[in-house]
Amino acid sequence: MKKLFSKLMLMAMAAMTFVACEDVPEPYDKPGTGNNQPGKVTEIEGAEGDGSLANPFNSAAALNFGTALGAGGESTDYMYIKGKVVSIKEQFSTQYGNGTFYISADGTKANQFYAFRVLYLGNKKFVNGDDEIKVGDEVIVCGKITNYNGTIETAQGKGFLYSLNGVNRGGEPEPQTPAADPTGDGTQANPYNVSGVLNYIKSLGSDVNSPEKVYVKGKISQIKEEFTTQYGNGTFYISDDGKASNEFYVFRTLYLGNKKFANGDTQIKVGDDVIICGNVVNFKGNTAETVQNSSFIYSLNGVTEGGDTPDTPSGEAKGSGTLADPFNAVAAIKYAQSVGDKESDKEVYIKGKVSTIKEQYTTQYGNATFYISEDGKANDEFYVFRALYLGNQKYASGDLLKQGDDVIICGKVTCFKGNTPETVQNKAFLYSLNGKTESGGGGNDTPSGEAKGTGTLADPFNAVAAIKYAQSVGEKESDKEVYIKGKVSSIKEQYGTQYGNATFNISEDGKANDEFTVFRALYLGNQKYASGALLKQGDEVIVCGKVTNYKGNTPETVQGKAYLYSLNGSTESTGDDNGGNNNQGGGEQTADGYVITMADFGLANQADVATLTAGDGTTLTFSQEGGKNAPKYYTAAGGSVRMYAQNSLTITGSKNITKVIITATEPYQGTAYNGNDQLYGEAGGTKVTMKKDGDQLVTFSGFNNKTLKIVNDFDSNSGGAQLRVMKVTIVYAQ
Repeated sequence: MKKLFSKLMLMAMAAMTFVACEDVPEPYDKPGTGNNQPGKVTEIEGAEGDGSLANPFNSAAALNFGTALGAGGESTDYMYIKGKVVSIKEQFSTQYGNGTFYISADGTKANQFYAFRVLYLGNKKFVNGDDEIKVGDEVIVCGKITNYNGTIETAQGKGFLYSLNGVNRGGEPEPQTPAADPTGDGTQANPYNVSGVLNYIKSLGSDVNSPEKVYVKGKISQIKEEFTTQYGNGTFYISDDGKASNEFYVFRTLYLGNKKFANGDTQIKVGDDVIICGNVVNFKGNTAETVQNSSFIYSLNGVTEGGDTPDTPSGEAKGSGTLADPFNAVAAIKYAQSVGDKESDKEVYIKGKVSTIKEQYTTQYGNATFYISEDGKANDEFYVFRALYLGNQKYASGDLLKQGDDVIICGKVTCFKGNTPETVQNKAFLYSLNGKTESGGGGNDTPSGEAKGTGTLADPFNAVAAIKYAQSVGEKESDKEVYIKGKVSSIKEQYGTQYGNATFNISEDGKANDEFTVFRALYLGNQKYASGALLKQGDEVIVCGKVTNYKGNTPETVQGKAYLYSLNGSTESTGDDNGGNNNQGGGEQTADGYVITMADFGLANQADVATLTAGDGTTLTFSQEGGKNAPKYYTAAGGSVRMYAQNSLTITGSKNITKVIITATEPYQGTAYNGNDQLYGEAGGTKVTMKKDGDQLVTFSGFNNKTLKIVNDFDSNSGGAQLRVMKVTIVYAQ
């Protein structure tokens, strides 16, 4: 190994080759303090060694060396670093064969170096019978050093444990293969090689998706996630020579023919020749990869199955999108693609057969998510996302979906994130099921009945008039209080002493059509409920309060600014103007931002959690995604929602968000609950900056979008580190 003696040589290493690296936490006891700060170029005192086997770096010297590389830099040579184990993040295991830990010169937390997923002694995977490491062990680590966003660490897949308490098993670093010359132009006829696509991605800038799909050829060098029938995709690395250097990261890509992997398909292996087609991105400015769910294997060892135009369905487009001449699934796909990543200006009708049911209709949410196609088979499918039931109403009862059902869907559509044609959430409904229709269709936002009343106490709105008035107000709240009269048609949340309010629907006749939503309204007298008659279906009520068209699609009363004026003719004197509680659903504006506390929602211990709505209309939607366990609320440690492996949290703000801070519960018995290393945030289809501050705070920044999705990603669907969400602090755009 070449020895590096001069500081000038260290600084010259700043322009190093690009390397893909997993997200990792900052290896600092207290981030932002002392010499060990990300991006700080002041040399740390006490540095010893030159990085050779004869004279290894101590941790301070390794940190100085990595700092001199500059952000994204990686050493050309394998270096040796000597120290004592300070803490163990991932113990060596037979599952992955590697381990992750911190070392320092004296075993204290000062000047720690991060040994990230290094192999075991002899540059081999850990096996049964090998000794696990423990705090205080003396080690020598051999690996390439990289500067990942100011975190100095071993480059993933390029390090191993050379010595453990004086014992070594030899093992030489992988021989260095010069990067191949860039070739290709990214077309199907002339794909990029890996060096070529790495150069192209550098030109895109940080977190910018390529405007077009490109073709990339190479050999599989590492497999991170094999293809499975559960998700249908796989994750792996490719390089020009099939070795673990100068790699391109193929992230959650579909199989041959731009299809999901199925039983009987051939599994990939290291050394396979592939051509990948998809959009690419420079994730966080340091990881060249395919954009999730936008790529597929075009060729595997010379075998192709079409899919050369990955966004183009193979069937014939039919229909004009009207009720008289509905789109078929292919035409709906093409229309949504023409709309792009916004919602269509108009509602369209789409006809087809149910091919796959993802979420069946239930009374809990009232909607369903499913696919339709021309023939009910899993090809050229259009995605119907959270569509309401017949009559443009929430599902209360009736026939459920089954594969092969003939349906007509009415609603607005979008090409979500530019790659998924689908209906817009809550702006579509099931117009027809096997020929059966109900009233209420023909307009997702238009009630069918007659509007009556002026909104005064003497002449209250009926439900239809209240709907139309709220629609005229838009997504802000009305300037004045109005009176609305009707019959209770359904009760979502009954009055109780815990929160003192109720959520229910009213209509002209007490039936489930042309319903207006009364959201978390106080009781008679504009007071919290303490005692008295409870609501029942058919009750005649007058409600007083301000209204809004929540998210532009749900006419309702404003939370904490409405109350039950009359119940079956009985009234009580109105309380003072401040009788309402604006924050009953959680949410408080502070100097740091809008703070939503999970304990404020009154959830039961160990309850499954779906969507929580805060006082300003912000929604927190927790989802199981691909994980084995669904998110649950626990009252322990102050109350938190536990996000397990692969669970997600989607935050939809009342306006654009620029930063989100998650406050996790305190560590318990040395275990932090601030999420996995692979935890990430995504806004507008692009991953955002994520930073962990200590064991409790996780900050997502560098975006300006109404929605942020946080995923506690992990290598498998269980295990890893939970993200226990105790508070969410939202900073809105000014």
